[in-house]
Amino acid sequence: MSVFKKSYLVFISLLIINCSKDSDVVTDSYSSNYTSSTSSDYSSSTTNTTSSVTQYTLTVTAAEGGNVSTSGGTYDNGTSISITATPNEGYEFTGWSGTNMSNSTITFTINSNTTLEALFSQISQTTSGENINFIYNLHESLPSGYISEFNTIMDNLIATIPATQQTWLINPDLNIYAWNNSVNSPYTDPNGNAMQGASISGNGSSFWMILEIPADEFTYNSMHRYSVIAHEYFHVYQMSLSENFAAPSNDSNGFSILWLSEGTAVNFESLYIQQYYGYNYYDDFTSGADFTQVISNPAAYESRDVGDMNYSGSGFMILALVSELKKIGFSEEKAFQSVFKTFWESNPNDTNWKTKFEEVFTITVDTFYQSLASYSTDVSLIYPQSSLTLQSIINDTSSIGDTSSTNLNSSDTTSSDTTSSDTTSSDTTSSDTTSSNIWSGPMVQFSKEDGADFSQESNQDRITSNVWITRGNAGQIFNIAKENSAVKADSPVRTLWAKGNIDNLTFEPFRQAVGQPKTVVGLDLVLYLVDDDIYLSVKFTSWSQGQKGGFAYERSSK
Repeated sequence: MSVFKKSYLVFISLLIINCSKDSDVVTDSYSSNYTSSTSSDYSSSTTNTTSSVTQYTLTVTAAEGGNVSTSGGTYDNGTSISITATPNEGYEFTGWSGTNMSNSTITFTINSNTTLEALFSQISQTTSGENINFIYNLHESLPSGYISEFNTIMDNLIATIPATQQTWLINPDLNIYAWNNSVNSPYTDPNGNAMQGASISGNGSSFWMILEIPADEFTYNSMHRYSVIAHEYFHVYQMSLSENFAAPSNDSNGFSILWLSEGTAVNFESLYIQQYYGYNYYDDFTSGADFTQVISNPAAYESRDVGDMNYSGSGFMILALVSELKKIGFSEEKAFQSVFKTFWESNPNDTNWKTKFEEVFTITVDTFYQSLASYSTDVSLIYPQSSLTLQSIINDTSSIGDTSSTNLNSSDTTSSDTTSSDTTSSDTTSSDTTSSNIWSGPMVQFSKEDGADFSQESNQDRITSNVWITRGNAGQIFNIAKENSAVKADSPVRTLWAKGNIDNLTFEPFRQAVGQPKTVVGLDLVLYLVDDDIYLSVKFTSWSQGQKGGFAYERSSK
């Protein structure tokens, strides 16, 4: 009887275990062992165990200027929480404290007690028409002399072509970050990426300028370390004139035509360097370039896929456009003003740019492209005159067809039939010296030694008050009385040259008349001084090569 009672108890116990398996949540486990023996008593044992989950506290707050979607709480380890930071009106989200994530909406996985704070900053108010406030971040890796020159260049640019605040630029401030790339990039953009290269960048709430200056440019005194400032500043100027130019690259209203965007900038920087440093930067950016495709397939330069080294092909196309505009009545100043300013004020985009082009330049894009087939790949033949200034371009008030303010080379001479046309079009003039002044006095010797300072009077042949012949340490001779440096196509300005004796000659600019300057030694030449209406004989006796700058000649005197 006692055995029966024991078996009955075991049966009930097993039923309880089986039922527990059907429960939704099992937090306790029960175990039972049964051994039957006629000689032993019934025995049983029970063990209770608890499995726990680690929990952490998340605290989320918002700094002044915004709010967050949650204040946090206590969560199991590994829980992911979505959090959104929303700025108040007049503020912008700038990042998080407590995590390196930078988006305004983040998914945060909890694995420790954590405090997060959403950060905001007040947006500066834009006042259209006022100058953009440039903030200089100039790294200590830059030489002190460069920093001084940087400030001078920016002062000149702001005074000459002020870039103004506009509603589409959002922020009235624009930071400039510059450093010597002998050190690792010391700056990161608002998205946490290391800055590099040279560009104007933006993120929808502000724009900034990046100027990473290669160390070699300081070592070898490359003029590019200065010109890049003017280049990137010009892009800011374009943005202040055209909302579509400032639009993001994926905006359907944006403007992306390469040769018009970058060709204008590279011409602007070249003119700046020519004006303020007396240096022909056109030779630098076109050096080694192949312009065959510009002539044969100019439409390829609408896309950045063309691989335009130094934007030389784009720069060539802008020079050719200026040349074409001069043929239809634009002064040189008006032509450059149209490509630097007027076209961008028309606010072109990728859809309507050809229509805007025709409205501003009075010729069609197709007509311009076709005209390029007639151009030589020697881009120096269409360089602008060296005396051209940015101020004269921006402030030009002439009308199309009014050439009263054209360059010096297109002025008429009144005392002889030796009118000089635009020399970049390869025009020539025949001499009629019957009413002109011919100098046939004793021969005068002039020489400039290698490496001598061309700005010194002793290194200039001051023939008249209008013509002072000298030479830099590279390139050809130029007229420092009228220009700051040599330009291959037309220097020395206000002079014309011919081979042979005085009678029945065809006069041309120096380079066209003699060919390669290094071959000029020993040639019998006649020099015509346009403004003075004077002819004189010249024979070069030496011409130094290898960027030495020396030369010598003898010439007739009055």
